[in-house]
Amino acid sequence: MTTTRAWIALTLPLVACHALPEGSDAARHARFTDEYLASYYATHPIRSTGLGVHDHDAVMPEITPAGVRRRVEQLDEFSHRLADIDPAELSGHARLDHRILTHAIGAELFQHERVRTWARDPRLYNSLVARAVAGLAERQFAPLENRLRAMQSRLSGVPRFLAQARRNLEDVPALWVELAVRDAAGTVRFLEQDLGAMLVDQGLLDVEDELRRDWDSARSSASDAVRNYSAWLEQDLLPSADGDYRLGPELFAEKLRLEEFVTTDLDELWAMNERAILRYQDWVGRLAAEIDPAATPAAVMQTITADHPAPEDLVETARRMLVEARDFIVEREIVTLPSPGLPTVRPTPEYARMGFASMSTPGPFETVATEAYYNITNVDPEWSEEEQAQHLTYFNYPGLLGITVHEAMPGHFVQLLYEQRIPTDVRRVFTAGTLVEGWAHYTEQMMVDEGLGGGSPEIRLGQLRRALQRHARWYAGMALHVRGAGIEEVAARFAEIAYFAEFPALREVQRASFDPTYLYYALGRMQIFELREEYRRNVERDGRTFTLREFHDRFLTLGLPVPLAREVLIAE
Repeated sequence: MTTTRAWIALTLPLVACHALPEGSDAARHARFTDEYLASYYATHPIRSTGLGVHDHDAVMPEITPAGVRRRVEQLDEFSHRLADIDPAELSGHARLDHRILTHAIGAELFQHERVRTWARDPRLYNSLVARAVAGLAERQFAPLENRLRAMQSRLSGVPRFLAQARRNLEDVPALWVELAVRDAAGTVRFLEQDLGAMLVDQGLLDVEDELRRDWDSARSSASDAVRNYSAWLEQDLLPSADGDYRLGPELFAEKLRLEEFVTTDLDELWAMNERAILRYQDWVGRLAAEIDPAATPAAVMQTITADHPAPEDLVETARRMLVEARDFIVEREIVTLPSPGLPTVRPTPEYARMGFASMSTPGPFETVATEAYYNITNVDPEWSEEEQAQHLTYFNYPGLLGITVHEAMPGHFVQLLYEQRIPTDVRRVFTAGTLVEGWAHYTEQMMVDEGLGGGSPEIRLGQLRRALQRHARWYAGMALHVRGAGIEEVAARFAEIAYFAEFPALREVQRASFDPTYLYYALGRMQIFELREEYRRNVERDGRTFTLREFHDRFLTLGLPVPLAREVLIAE
Protein backbone atom coordinates (compact mmCIF):
# COMPACT_ATOMS: atom_id res chain seq x y z
CA MET A 1 0.00 0.00 0.00
CA THR A 2 1.27 3.50 -0.85
CA THR A 3 2.48 5.41 2.21
CA THR A 4 1.33 8.90 3.14
CA ARG A 5 4.83 10.30 2.63
CA ALA A 6 4.85 8.88 -0.90
CA TRP A 7 1.44 10.40 -1.64
CA ILE A 8 2.69 13.84 -0.68
CA ALA A 9 5.91 13.40 -2.63
CA LEU A 10 3.91 12.57 -5.73
CA THR A 11 1.83 15.70 -5.28
CA LEU A 12 4.50 18.19 -4.19
CA PRO A 13 8.04 17.29 -5.29
CA LEU A 14 10.63 18.60 -2.81
CA VAL A 15 13.75 19.81 -4.63
CA ALA A 16 16.99 19.54 -2.69
CA CYS A 17 18.65 22.92 -2.14
CA HIS A 18 21.99 21.80 -3.59
CA ALA A 19 20.26 20.94 -6.89
CA LEU A 20 18.75 24.40 -7.36
CA PRO A 21 20.30 26.55 -10.12
CA GLU A 22 22.40 29.34 -8.60
CA GLY A 23 20.58 32.67 -8.88
CA SER A 24 17.20 31.13 -9.59
CA ASP A 25 14.13 32.21 -7.65
CA ALA A 26 14.03 28.73 -6.12
CA ALA A 27 17.61 29.06 -4.84
CA ARG A 28 16.95 32.58 -3.54
CA HIS A 29 13.84 31.35 -1.77
CA ALA A 30 15.72 28.50 -0.10
CA ARG A 31 18.41 30.90 1.15
CA PHE A 32 15.77 33.39 2.27
CA THR A 33 13.91 30.73 4.24
CA ASP A 34 17.07 29.68 6.10
CA GLU A 35 17.97 33.28 6.91
CA TYR A 36 14.48 34.24 8.01
CA LEU A 37 14.06 31.22 10.28
CA ALA A 38 17.47 31.88 11.87
CA SER A 39 16.38 35.48 12.49
CA TYR A 40 13.05 34.33 13.93
CA TYR A 41 14.71 31.89 16.34
CA ALA A 42 17.15 34.55 17.59
CA THR A 43 14.41 37.17 18.07
CA HIS A 44 12.05 34.73 19.82
CA PRO A 45 14.41 32.71 22.07
CA ILE A 46 11.71 31.40 24.41
CA ARG A 47 9.57 30.08 21.56
CA SER A 48 12.73 28.62 20.02
CA THR A 49 13.32 26.57 23.16
CA GLY A 50 9.76 25.31 22.90
CA LEU A 51 10.25 24.44 19.23
CA GLY A 52 13.29 22.34 20.12
CA VAL A 53 15.85 24.82 18.76
CA HIS A 54 18.35 25.21 21.60
CA ASP A 55 20.80 27.80 20.26
CA HIS A 56 19.27 30.60 22.37
CA ASP A 57 18.31 28.81 25.58
CA ALA A 58 20.21 31.24 27.85
CA VAL A 59 18.66 34.40 26.39
CA MET A 60 15.67 36.53 27.33
CA PRO A 61 14.05 38.48 24.49
CA GLU A 62 14.80 42.15 24.08
CA ILE A 63 11.49 44.01 24.30
CA THR A 64 12.34 47.70 24.26
CA PRO A 65 11.11 50.47 21.96
CA ALA A 66 14.50 50.44 20.24
CA GLY A 67 14.47 46.64 19.96
CA VAL A 68 10.99 46.66 18.47
CA ARG A 69 12.03 49.33 15.94
CA ARG A 70 15.02 47.24 14.89
CA ARG A 71 12.82 44.16 14.47
CA VAL A 72 10.29 46.12 12.42
CA GLU A 73 13.08 47.36 10.12
CA GLN A 74 14.37 43.80 9.82
CA LEU A 75 10.89 42.48 9.02
CA ASP A 76 10.35 45.22 6.43
CA GLU A 77 13.58 44.17 4.72
CA PHE A 78 12.56 40.50 4.80
CA SER A 79 9.14 41.41 3.42
CA HIS A 80 10.64 43.27 0.45
CA ARG A 81 13.11 40.47 -0.26
CA LEU A 82 10.32 37.88 -0.23
CA ALA A 83 8.10 40.00 -2.47
CA ASP A 84 10.98 40.18 -4.95
CA ILE A 85 10.84 36.38 -5.36
CA ASP A 86 8.25 35.42 -7.95
CA PRO A 87 6.07 32.62 -6.47
CA ALA A 88 5.13 31.61 -10.01
CA GLU A 89 8.75 30.52 -10.48
CA LEU A 90 8.53 28.25 -7.45
CA SER A 91 7.04 24.78 -7.35
CA GLY A 92 5.59 22.35 -4.84
CA HIS A 93 6.41 23.03 -1.20
CA ALA A 94 8.34 26.24 -1.89
CA ARG A 95 5.37 27.93 -3.56
CA LEU A 96 3.15 27.15 -0.57
CA ASP A 97 5.84 28.15 1.93
CA HIS A 98 6.23 31.49 0.14
CA ARG A 99 2.61 32.29 0.99
CA ILE A 100 2.96 31.09 4.58
CA LEU A 101 6.09 33.22 5.09
CA THR A 102 4.36 36.26 3.56
CA HIS A 103 1.57 35.92 6.11
CA ALA A 104 3.94 35.14 9.02
CA ILE A 105 6.03 38.26 8.41
CA GLY A 106 2.91 40.35 7.97
CA ALA A 107 1.41 38.97 11.18
CA GLU A 108 4.50 39.84 13.22
CA LEU A 109 4.59 43.36 11.79
CA PHE A 110 0.89 43.66 12.57
CA GLN A 111 1.51 42.74 16.21
CA HIS A 112 4.42 45.15 16.64
CA GLU A 113 2.99 48.15 14.84
CA ARG A 114 -0.79 48.01 15.07
CA VAL A 115 -1.83 45.79 17.99
CA ARG A 116 1.30 46.69 20.02
CA THR A 117 0.92 43.88 22.52
CA TRP A 118 4.44 44.62 23.78
CA ALA A 119 3.32 48.09 24.91
CA ARG A 120 -0.21 47.31 26.09
CA ASP A 121 -0.47 43.85 27.63
CA PRO A 122 1.16 43.27 31.04
CA ARG A 123 0.29 39.57 30.80
CA LEU A 124 2.89 39.19 28.03
CA TYR A 125 5.82 39.78 30.35
CA ASN A 126 4.67 37.44 33.11
CA SER A 127 3.92 34.76 30.53
CA LEU A 128 7.39 35.04 29.00
CA VAL A 129 9.08 34.78 32.40
CA ALA A 130 7.15 31.62 33.25
CA ARG A 131 7.74 30.03 29.85
CA ALA A 132 11.42 31.02 29.83
CA VAL A 133 11.99 28.90 32.93
CA ALA A 134 9.44 26.15 32.40
CA GLY A 135 10.75 25.36 28.93
CA LEU A 136 14.19 24.62 30.38
CA ALA A 137 12.98 22.84 33.51
CA GLU A 138 10.17 20.66 32.28
CA ARG A 139 11.91 18.90 29.39
CA GLN A 140 15.17 17.05 29.99
CA PHE A 141 16.66 17.69 26.54
CA ALA A 142 20.15 18.22 28.01
CA PRO A 143 21.97 17.33 31.25
CA LEU A 144 20.55 19.16 34.25
CA GLU A 145 23.78 21.11 34.77
CA ASN A 146 23.56 22.59 31.26
CA ARG A 147 19.92 23.52 31.68
CA LEU A 148 20.59 25.05 35.10
CA ARG A 149 23.24 27.35 33.61
CA ALA A 150 20.86 28.43 30.84
CA MET A 151 18.07 28.85 33.41
CA GLN A 152 20.34 30.88 35.67
CA SER A 153 21.14 33.19 32.77
CA ARG A 154 17.49 33.74 31.99
CA LEU A 155 16.50 34.11 35.64
CA SER A 156 19.27 36.66 36.15
CA GLY A 157 17.73 38.73 33.36
CA VAL A 158 14.20 38.72 34.81
CA PRO A 159 14.57 41.80 37.09
CA ARG A 160 15.85 43.89 34.17
CA PHE A 161 13.20 42.40 31.85
CA LEU A 162 10.34 43.32 34.19
CA ALA A 163 11.81 46.75 34.91
CA GLN A 164 11.70 47.37 31.16
CA ALA A 165 8.09 46.16 31.08
CA ARG A 166 7.16 48.99 33.46
CA ARG A 167 8.70 51.51 31.06
CA ASN A 168 7.01 49.94 28.03
CA LEU A 169 3.44 49.66 29.26
CA GLU A 170 0.96 52.37 28.31
CA ASP A 171 -2.69 52.58 27.28
CA VAL A 172 -3.33 49.33 29.18
CA PRO A 173 -6.85 47.91 29.67
CA ALA A 174 -7.75 47.50 33.36
CA LEU A 175 -8.97 43.93 32.79
CA TRP A 176 -5.56 42.91 31.48
CA VAL A 177 -3.89 44.35 34.57
CA GLU A 178 -6.22 42.34 36.80
CA LEU A 179 -5.53 39.15 34.84
CA ALA A 180 -1.79 39.83 34.93
CA VAL A 181 -1.86 40.19 38.72
CA ARG A 182 -3.65 36.85 38.99
CA ASP A 183 -1.21 35.17 36.59
CA ALA A 184 1.79 36.60 38.44
CA ALA A 185 0.68 34.90 41.64
CA GLY A 186 0.83 31.57 39.79
CA THR A 187 4.31 32.35 38.46
CA VAL A 188 5.56 33.16 41.96
CA ARG A 189 4.19 29.85 43.25
CA PHE A 190 5.88 28.09 40.36
CA LEU A 191 9.25 29.72 41.00
CA GLU A 192 9.14 29.29 44.76
CA GLN A 193 7.54 25.84 45.06
CA ASP A 194 6.95 23.79 41.92
CA LEU A 195 10.23 24.54 40.14
CA GLY A 196 12.45 23.27 42.95
CA ALA A 197 10.37 20.13 43.45
CA MET A 198 10.47 19.42 39.69
CA LEU A 199 14.26 19.75 39.58
CA VAL A 200 14.87 17.74 42.76
CA ASP A 201 13.19 14.85 40.98
CA GLN A 202 15.69 15.37 38.15
CA GLY A 203 18.73 15.28 40.46
CA LEU A 204 19.12 18.89 41.64
CA LEU A 205 20.58 17.83 45.00
CA ASP A 206 23.40 15.98 43.21
CA VAL A 207 24.53 19.07 41.30
CA GLU A 208 27.75 20.68 42.52
CA ASP A 209 27.14 23.20 45.30
CA GLU A 210 28.33 26.39 43.59
CA LEU A 211 26.14 25.92 40.53
CA ARG A 212 23.14 25.06 42.68
CA ARG A 213 23.66 28.13 44.88
CA ASP A 214 24.07 30.45 41.89
CA TRP A 215 20.93 29.04 40.30
CA ASP A 216 18.96 29.35 43.55
CA SER A 217 20.10 32.95 44.03
CA ALA A 218 18.96 33.85 40.51
CA ARG A 219 15.65 32.05 41.09
CA SER A 220 15.06 33.97 44.31
CA SER A 221 15.84 37.31 42.65
CA ALA A 222 13.51 36.49 39.76
CA SER A 223 10.71 35.56 42.15
CA ASP A 224 11.14 38.85 44.02
CA ALA A 225 11.06 40.70 40.70
CA VAL A 226 7.75 39.05 39.74
CA ARG A 227 6.31 39.95 43.17
CA ASN A 228 7.42 43.56 42.74
CA TYR A 229 6.04 43.65 39.20
CA SER A 230 2.70 42.35 40.46
CA ALA A 231 2.61 44.92 43.25
CA TRP A 232 3.40 47.71 40.77
CA LEU A 233 0.64 46.49 38.46
CA GLU A 234 -1.93 46.48 41.25
CA GLN A 235 -0.89 49.62 43.10
CA ASP A 236 0.47 51.91 40.39
CA LEU A 237 -0.79 50.81 36.97
CA LEU A 238 -4.31 49.59 37.73
CA PRO A 239 -5.70 52.87 39.13
CA SER A 240 -4.87 54.66 35.87
CA ALA A 241 -5.43 51.77 33.44
CA ASP A 242 -8.07 52.98 30.98
CA GLY A 243 -7.02 51.41 27.69
CA ASP A 244 -9.48 49.71 25.35
CA TYR A 245 -8.82 46.07 24.51
CA ARG A 246 -11.14 46.14 21.47
CA LEU A 247 -9.47 45.74 18.09
CA GLY A 248 -12.30 47.16 16.04
CA PRO A 249 -13.55 45.68 12.73
CA GLU A 250 -10.57 46.67 10.56
CA LEU A 251 -7.88 45.16 12.78
CA PHE A 252 -10.02 42.13 13.56
CA ALA A 253 -10.39 41.36 9.84
CA GLU A 254 -6.67 41.91 9.21
CA LYS A 255 -5.69 39.61 12.05
CA LEU A 256 -7.93 36.87 10.63
CA ARG A 257 -6.48 37.33 7.16
CA LEU A 258 -2.84 37.23 8.24
CA GLU A 259 -3.04 34.46 10.81
CA GLU A 260 -5.81 32.23 9.49
CA PHE A 261 -5.97 32.92 5.72
CA VAL A 262 -9.64 33.90 6.26
CA THR A 263 -11.04 36.74 4.13
CA THR A 264 -14.78 36.22 4.68
CA ASP A 265 -16.78 39.43 5.10
CA LEU A 266 -17.34 40.13 8.81
CA ASP A 267 -21.12 40.40 8.48
CA GLU A 268 -21.22 37.01 6.75
CA LEU A 269 -18.86 35.59 9.38
CA TRP A 270 -21.27 36.76 12.08
CA ALA A 271 -24.26 35.32 10.22
CA MET A 272 -22.47 31.97 9.67
CA ASN A 273 -22.01 31.65 13.41
CA GLU A 274 -25.57 32.62 14.29
CA ARG A 275 -26.88 29.99 11.86
CA ALA A 276 -24.59 27.35 13.36
CA ILE A 277 -25.71 28.21 16.91
CA LEU A 278 -29.35 27.71 15.91
CA ARG A 279 -28.57 24.36 14.23
CA TYR A 280 -26.67 23.02 17.22
CA GLN A 281 -29.21 24.26 19.74
CA ASP A 282 -31.98 22.61 17.71
CA TRP A 283 -29.97 19.36 17.79
CA VAL A 284 -29.59 19.72 21.55
CA GLY A 285 -33.34 20.24 21.90
CA ARG A 286 -34.19 17.06 20.00
CA LEU A 287 -31.75 14.92 22.03
CA ALA A 288 -32.79 16.49 25.33
CA ALA A 289 -36.41 15.57 24.57
CA GLU A 290 -35.34 11.94 24.12
CA ILE A 291 -33.78 11.95 27.59
CA ASP A 292 -36.53 13.85 29.42
CA PRO A 293 -39.49 15.16 27.39
CA ALA A 294 -40.74 17.14 30.40
CA ALA A 295 -37.53 19.11 30.94
CA THR A 296 -36.05 22.05 29.06
CA PRO A 297 -32.79 21.48 27.13
CA ALA A 298 -31.00 23.68 29.67
CA ALA A 299 -32.30 21.55 32.55
CA VAL A 300 -31.21 18.31 30.84
CA MET A 301 -27.79 19.80 30.13
CA GLN A 302 -27.52 20.93 33.75
CA THR A 303 -28.24 17.39 34.91
CA ILE A 304 -25.47 16.05 32.68
CA THR A 305 -22.92 18.70 33.70
CA ALA A 306 -23.64 18.13 37.39
CA ASP A 307 -22.36 14.55 37.08
CA HIS A 308 -18.56 14.77 37.17
CA PRO A 309 -15.60 13.15 38.92
CA ALA A 310 -14.55 14.44 42.31
CA PRO A 311 -11.43 16.63 42.21
CA GLU A 312 -9.25 13.82 43.54
CA ASP A 313 -10.47 11.45 40.78
CA LEU A 314 -10.27 13.85 37.86
CA VAL A 315 -6.81 12.96 36.55
CA GLU A 316 -7.26 9.20 36.88
CA THR A 317 -10.61 9.35 35.07
CA ALA A 318 -8.93 11.22 32.20
CA ARG A 319 -6.25 8.49 32.04
CA ARG A 320 -8.87 5.79 31.59
CA MET A 321 -10.65 7.77 28.89
CA LEU A 322 -7.35 8.30 27.07
CA VAL A 323 -6.87 4.55 26.70
CA GLU A 324 -10.49 4.14 25.62
CA ALA A 325 -10.11 6.74 22.86
CA ARG A 326 -6.81 5.23 21.64
CA ASP A 327 -8.34 1.75 21.40
CA PHE A 328 -11.35 3.12 19.50
CA ILE A 329 -9.09 4.84 16.94
CA VAL A 330 -7.19 1.62 16.26
CA GLU A 331 -10.33 -0.53 16.07
CA ARG A 332 -12.22 1.83 13.71
CA GLU A 333 -9.16 2.79 11.61
CA ILE A 334 -9.75 6.50 12.20
CA VAL A 335 -6.17 7.66 11.60
CA THR A 336 -2.76 6.00 11.51
CA LEU A 337 -1.06 6.41 14.90
CA PRO A 338 2.67 6.97 14.25
CA SER A 339 3.46 5.81 17.80
CA PRO A 340 1.71 3.54 20.32
CA GLY A 341 2.74 5.82 23.20
CA LEU A 342 0.39 7.99 25.25
CA PRO A 343 0.91 11.38 26.88
CA THR A 344 1.28 11.71 30.63
CA VAL A 345 -1.91 12.96 32.29
CA ARG A 346 -1.26 15.41 35.16
CA PRO A 347 -2.70 18.45 36.96
CA THR A 348 -1.97 21.67 35.08
CA PRO A 349 1.17 23.39 36.45
CA GLU A 350 0.54 26.65 38.30
CA TYR A 351 2.06 28.81 35.59
CA ALA A 352 -0.29 27.44 32.89
CA ARG A 353 -3.70 27.43 34.63
CA MET A 354 -5.56 29.89 32.38
CA GLY A 355 -7.69 27.28 30.61
CA PHE A 356 -9.52 24.11 31.63
CA ALA A 357 -7.21 21.62 29.91
CA SER A 358 -4.22 21.68 27.56
CA MET A 359 -1.63 19.54 25.84
CA SER A 360 2.06 20.32 26.44
CA THR A 361 3.99 18.79 23.58
CA PRO A 362 7.65 18.78 22.57
CA GLY A 363 8.56 21.07 19.72
CA PRO A 364 8.79 19.77 16.15
CA PHE A 365 12.60 19.93 16.26
CA GLU A 366 13.02 18.32 19.69
CA THR A 367 14.90 15.02 19.43
CA VAL A 368 15.62 14.14 23.07
CA ALA A 369 12.89 15.31 25.46
CA THR A 370 9.90 14.01 23.52
CA GLU A 371 7.45 13.55 26.41
CA ALA A 372 3.96 15.01 26.07
CA TYR A 373 1.72 16.10 28.96
CA TYR A 374 -2.07 16.20 29.01
CA ASN A 375 -2.85 18.90 31.59
CA ILE A 376 -6.11 18.96 33.56
CA THR A 377 -6.82 22.20 35.45
CA ASN A 378 -8.31 21.11 38.75
CA VAL A 379 -10.08 23.42 41.18
CA ASP A 380 -8.10 26.16 42.92
CA PRO A 381 -8.37 25.92 46.73
CA GLU A 382 -8.61 29.72 46.86
CA TRP A 383 -11.86 29.72 44.90
CA SER A 384 -15.18 29.78 46.73
CA GLU A 385 -17.12 26.52 47.02
CA GLU A 386 -19.56 27.76 44.39
CA GLU A 387 -16.76 28.67 41.97
CA GLN A 388 -15.15 25.26 42.46
CA ALA A 389 -18.47 23.51 41.84
CA GLN A 390 -19.09 25.54 38.69
CA HIS A 391 -15.56 24.85 37.42
CA LEU A 392 -16.06 21.10 37.78
CA THR A 393 -19.20 21.17 35.63
CA TYR A 394 -16.85 21.50 32.65
CA PHE A 395 -15.42 18.06 33.47
CA ASN A 396 -18.72 16.20 33.44
CA TYR A 397 -18.19 12.63 32.23
CA PRO A 398 -19.29 13.12 28.59
CA GLY A 399 -17.43 16.42 28.57
CA LEU A 400 -14.20 14.92 29.92
CA LEU A 401 -14.28 12.23 27.23
CA GLY A 402 -14.56 14.95 24.59
CA ILE A 403 -11.77 16.97 26.20
CA THR A 404 -9.57 13.87 26.08
CA VAL A 405 -10.36 13.42 22.39
CA HIS A 406 -9.57 17.09 21.73
CA GLU A 407 -6.34 17.33 23.69
CA ALA A 408 -4.95 13.90 22.99
CA MET A 409 -6.63 11.17 20.95
CA PRO A 410 -6.79 11.95 18.06
CA GLY A 411 -6.53 15.69 18.69
CA HIS A 412 -3.41 17.66 19.63
CA PHE A 413 -1.28 14.70 20.68
CA VAL A 414 -1.77 12.84 17.40
CA GLN A 415 -1.20 16.06 15.48
CA LEU A 416 2.09 16.35 17.40
CA LEU A 417 3.11 12.90 16.20
CA TYR A 418 2.51 13.98 12.61
CA GLU A 419 4.77 17.03 12.91
CA GLN A 420 7.74 14.82 12.07
CA ARG A 421 6.08 14.02 8.73
CA ILE A 422 5.36 17.63 7.75
CA PRO A 423 7.67 18.26 4.78
CA THR A 424 9.08 21.75 5.57
CA ASP A 425 10.41 23.63 8.58
CA VAL A 426 8.31 26.67 7.66
CA ARG A 427 5.09 24.74 8.25
CA ARG A 428 6.39 23.24 11.49
CA VAL A 429 7.05 26.72 12.87
CA PHE A 430 4.06 28.66 11.53
CA THR A 431 0.77 26.84 12.04
CA ALA A 432 -2.68 28.41 11.82
CA GLY A 433 -5.12 28.18 14.71
CA THR A 434 -7.78 26.92 12.31
CA LEU A 435 -5.45 23.98 11.60
CA VAL A 436 -4.29 23.18 15.15
CA GLU A 437 -7.44 23.94 17.14
CA GLY A 438 -9.73 23.32 14.19
CA TRP A 439 -8.39 19.76 13.87
CA ALA A 440 -8.72 19.04 17.59
CA HIS A 441 -12.28 20.39 17.67
CA TYR A 442 -13.18 18.55 14.46
CA THR A 443 -12.11 15.27 16.07
CA GLU A 444 -14.61 15.74 18.91
CA GLN A 445 -17.58 15.58 16.54
CA MET A 446 -15.97 13.13 14.12
CA MET A 447 -15.27 10.54 16.83
CA VAL A 448 -18.88 10.60 18.09
CA ASP A 449 -20.10 10.44 14.49
CA GLU A 450 -18.00 7.28 14.08
CA GLY A 451 -19.52 5.66 17.17
CA LEU A 452 -17.49 6.72 20.21
CA GLY A 453 -19.85 6.48 23.17
CA GLY A 454 -21.99 3.80 21.55
CA GLY A 455 -24.74 6.17 20.45
CA SER A 456 -25.34 7.51 23.97
CA PRO A 457 -27.43 10.71 23.78
CA GLU A 458 -25.52 12.00 26.81
CA ILE A 459 -22.20 11.63 24.96
CA ARG A 460 -23.62 13.44 21.94
CA LEU A 461 -25.01 16.19 24.15
CA GLY A 462 -21.58 16.58 25.73
CA GLN A 463 -20.05 16.97 22.27
CA LEU A 464 -22.74 19.45 21.23
CA ARG A 465 -22.18 21.49 24.36
CA ARG A 466 -18.48 21.81 23.52
CA ALA A 467 -19.38 22.74 19.93
CA LEU A 468 -21.67 25.44 21.26
CA GLN A 469 -18.89 26.58 23.60
CA ARG A 470 -16.68 27.16 20.53
CA HIS A 471 -19.48 28.97 18.72
CA ALA A 472 -19.99 31.06 21.86
CA ARG A 473 -16.29 31.96 21.60
CA TRP A 474 -16.88 32.97 17.99
CA TYR A 475 -19.75 35.15 19.18
CA ALA A 476 -17.74 36.60 22.09
CA GLY A 477 -14.72 37.59 20.01
CA MET A 478 -16.82 39.34 17.39
CA ALA A 479 -19.25 40.87 19.88
CA LEU A 480 -16.42 42.45 21.89
CA HIS A 481 -14.04 43.45 19.13
CA VAL A 482 -16.26 44.08 16.10
CA ARG A 483 -19.58 45.15 17.61
CA GLY A 484 -18.37 46.85 20.79
CA ALA A 485 -20.43 44.90 23.34
CA GLY A 486 -19.51 44.81 27.04
CA ILE A 487 -17.98 41.92 29.02
CA GLU A 488 -21.01 41.28 31.25
CA GLU A 489 -23.49 41.39 28.37
CA VAL A 490 -21.34 38.99 26.32
CA ALA A 491 -20.78 36.64 29.27
CA ALA A 492 -24.54 36.38 29.81
CA ARG A 493 -25.17 35.33 26.21
CA PHE A 494 -22.11 33.06 26.26
CA ALA A 495 -23.65 31.16 29.17
CA GLU A 496 -26.96 30.97 27.31
CA ILE A 497 -25.43 29.72 24.05
CA ALA A 498 -23.15 27.10 25.61
CA TYR A 499 -25.21 26.06 28.65
CA PHE A 500 -22.39 27.35 30.86
CA ALA A 501 -22.46 28.41 34.49
CA GLU A 502 -21.80 32.09 35.17
CA PHE A 503 -18.22 31.78 36.49
CA PRO A 504 -16.68 29.72 33.63
CA ALA A 505 -18.59 31.81 31.08
CA LEU A 506 -17.00 34.97 32.48
CA ARG A 507 -13.53 33.39 32.34
CA GLU A 508 -14.12 32.46 28.70
CA VAL A 509 -15.16 35.98 27.76
CA GLN A 510 -12.18 37.46 29.59
CA ARG A 511 -10.06 35.34 27.28
CA ALA A 512 -11.85 36.87 24.28
CA SER A 513 -10.54 40.28 25.35
CA PHE A 514 -6.95 39.22 24.54
CA ASP A 515 -7.59 36.33 22.10
CA PRO A 516 -10.14 38.02 19.83
CA THR A 517 -10.04 35.55 16.93
CA TYR A 518 -10.52 32.38 18.97
CA LEU A 519 -13.31 31.57 16.57
CA TYR A 520 -10.57 29.46 14.90
CA TYR A 521 -11.86 26.42 16.82
CA ALA A 522 -15.34 26.32 15.28
CA LEU A 523 -14.35 27.87 11.97
CA GLY A 524 -11.52 25.36 11.55
CA ARG A 525 -13.86 22.47 12.34
CA MET A 526 -16.30 23.69 9.70
CA GLN A 527 -13.51 24.11 7.14
CA ILE A 528 -12.20 20.57 7.71
CA PHE A 529 -15.65 18.99 7.42
CA GLU A 530 -16.24 20.88 4.16
CA LEU A 531 -12.82 19.86 2.82
CA ARG A 532 -13.44 16.23 3.78
CA GLU A 533 -16.74 16.10 1.94
CA GLU A 534 -15.29 17.72 -1.17
CA TYR A 535 -12.38 15.27 -1.07
CA ARG A 536 -14.81 12.36 -0.63
CA ARG A 537 -16.79 13.42 -3.72
CA ASN A 538 -13.63 13.63 -5.81
CA VAL A 539 -12.40 10.21 -4.68
CA GLU A 540 -15.75 8.52 -5.33
CA ARG A 541 -16.15 10.28 -8.69
CA ASP A 542 -12.84 8.70 -9.69
CA GLY A 543 -14.19 5.27 -8.81
CA ARG A 544 -12.06 4.88 -5.68
CA THR A 545 -13.12 4.12 -2.12
CA PHE A 546 -12.98 6.97 0.37
CA THR A 547 -11.62 6.16 3.83
CA LEU A 548 -11.35 8.43 6.83
CA ARG A 549 -7.89 7.15 7.64
CA GLU A 550 -6.49 8.09 4.22
CA PHE A 551 -7.98 11.58 4.38
CA HIS A 552 -6.82 12.19 7.95
CA ASP A 553 -3.31 10.87 7.28
CA ARG A 554 -2.90 13.05 4.22
CA PHE A 555 -4.38 16.16 5.82
CA LEU A 556 -2.18 15.96 8.92
CA THR A 557 0.96 15.27 6.90
CA LEU A 558 0.49 18.42 4.82
CA GLY A 559 0.57 20.70 7.89
CA LEU A 560 -1.14 23.48 5.92
CA PRO A 561 -3.91 25.96 6.78
CA VAL A 562 -7.15 24.48 5.49
CA PRO A 563 -7.51 26.82 2.47
CA LEU A 564 -4.03 25.84 1.28
CA ALA A 565 -4.57 22.16 2.09
CA ARG A 566 -7.68 22.33 -0.07
CA GLU A 567 -5.63 23.58 -3.01
CA VAL A 568 -3.37 20.53 -2.72
CA LEU A 569 -5.93 17.83 -2.00
CA ILE A 570 -8.64 19.01 -4.37
CA ALA A 571 -6.33 20.15 -7.19
CA GLU A 572 -5.26 16.54 -7.67
